[in-house]
Amino acid sequence: MSIRPATAALGLAAALLWPRPGGADPSRITLQDAFTLARQHAPALVEARARVRAAQGPLASAAPLLRENPQLDVQVGPRRLANGDHGLDVAVGLSQPFELGGKQGLRREAARAGLSMEEARLRDAERLVLGDVAAAYLRLLQARERRKLVAAVEEATARTVQATEKRYAAGDVPAVDVNVARVAHARARSEVQVASGEVDALRAELEGQLGYSAAAPASFEDDLRSLALAPPRAPPDGGGTRPDVVALEQEQAQAKAAATLDRRQVLPDVTLGARYQKEADETVFLGTLSVPLPLFARGQEARLVSEADASRAEGELRAARLVVPARVQAATDRYRASRDALGVLQEVLPLLDDNEALAQRSYDAGEMDLAAFLLVRRDTLEARAAWLDGLLRLALARVQLEVETGVLP
Repeated sequence: MSIRPATAALGLAAALLWPRPGGADPSRITLQDAFTLARQHAPALVEARARVRAAQGPLASAAPLLRENPQLDVQVGPRRLANGDHGLDVAVGLSQPFELGGKQGLRREAARAGLSMEEARLRDAERLVLGDVAAAYLRLLQARERRKLVAAVEEATARTVQATEKRYAAGDVPAVDVNVARVAHARARSEVQVASGEVDALRAELEGQLGYSAAAPASFEDDLRSLALAPPRAPPDGGGTRPDVVALEQEQAQAKAAATLDRRQVLPDVTLGARYQKEADETVFLGTLSVPLPLFARGQEARLVSEADASRAEGELRAARLVVPARVQAATDRYRASRDALGVLQEVLPLLDDNEALAQRSYDAGEMDLAAFLLVRRDTLEARAAWLDGLLRLALARVQLEVETGVLP
């Protein structure tokens, strides 16, 4: 694992802040490319974008000045006059319904809030999807590093088997040492198989989250250490409202507008019109007024349902404003604990190579038996695995903190 502290933060910032358009079947997919592919193909984002397009319909419907179209009424028919002659009756009417109580304005307000809500939900879906993609990507990187680690151990145990067999042939060690060395080698080979299978499984899971599968084999590559040690980005301008909270705010605004509209449905809408009527040789011009009488249907059901929706939206928004800061604080505490724990492991990393080299020399010189040598090697492996687990834990904690603060791209 190479150490590149000078470029760690810059590399992460480039991956998170500058997503470039994804190419066709890239052979090397970085975290940046994974974000781009997720934005393009993730099923949750495809659905959220469709909901945004659907929410534009009510806004377009509420945009005209009046909700109803004018109605033209034409009546034509023959008339037989008293003297036996034939005449023609013609009646032409034009009427226009008008809503009272600002109902059309309330519809526009509800439609605008609905569109803003779906747009905020799209941003929130992107926040969650990219957080899941980043977590899956980091787990894949950790599995890949663990596979390298156990593969190196497998090679080392193979050399130990060869060295022990030579020493047994020379009469320096008993036969049990050969068996112990072979068992250790078999365990190492088994761990390689498990690690390889985990890499393949995590790769498939990541492609499923991306909603994208490369036609040609692609490698997912980044530096796990750099991604883990990069500091979390702070919210822009000292803070900001998370998109899920914005969506709840817009949902509350939509519910309030809908509840007000349903309460005003008790106000009757009027229809104004003009009518031209010709009967034989007589002509009449009339003005018309139509007013429904709300005696029975007064919008009772719609009013109760919309008021319940408004109350529910208000309660969800109030709860979210309490829960979000608590989740941010929990993510912050988890990140700090993971960072401090990794710092403890980082202090002893230089000792691992020394311990393994000293143990190898001692075993070759006959100063250490095989059991003690394998114990040192196993302890070194577990320490390196703990280091990889610590890197993953810290990287996941940083991602979760950015997800909770809403700054993940």
